[in-house]
Amino acid sequence: MDFSFIFIGNTHSFVNDFLKQKEIIELIKPEFVLSEELENLKLDTEDKFKEILKKRDISNMTSFNDVEKLIKLCFENKINLIGIDFHNFGFDDYLQKKIKNQKELTKEEERKLNEIIKKREKYHLSKILECKEKTNKPIIIIIGCWHLREDSLLRKKLKNYKIIAPIDDKGKVMFAPQKDKKIKYGEIISNDAETEN
Repeated sequence: MDFSFIFIGNTHSFVNDFLKQKEIIELIKPEFVLSEELENLKLDTEDKFKEILKKRDISNMTSFNDVEKLIKLCFENKINLIGIDFHNFGFDDYLQKKIKNQKELTKEEERKLNEIIKKREKYHLSKILECKEKTNKPIIIIIGCWHLREDSLLRKKLKNYKIIAPIDDKGKVMFAPQKDKKIKYGEIISNDAETEN
């Protein structure tokens, strides 16, 4: 079955995310890999890949080490690697510091954060749809597991997708490790996948 979109849930390192990413990318051989962690970077030429590998800098919110293996894999396989988020995820300096230091947010900061998250999710969707116009192959999208929750914008608006992510006992995408439970990946297929091609 051909899917239009294959989501790989990124745990932000409670498992080795890259192992699953590499396995799926090598299996599917897509033209495009989209990544939340690449923020607003667009690596679609050899020169752009070489430049980022030399510069080794993404942003205040994303460490180069977090995405280095993915960048190298896409470069070696001549796959376009496109960021689908805002620079620093749209957070101002103050919010960046609080989030990075895992400080508790005030009610007002939480409200502001939720507004930014809504904007980010709309932007993720628009970038995904933009790339879909450019290829007939499945698009691989690497995005935080939280953005793949059941009521997320992506799951409501997109069709013919498969999600590959750490799954709990109830078959739902996990957002954090569960105590004393082995983490295992599972697949969630959109309801319409059987009828579309």
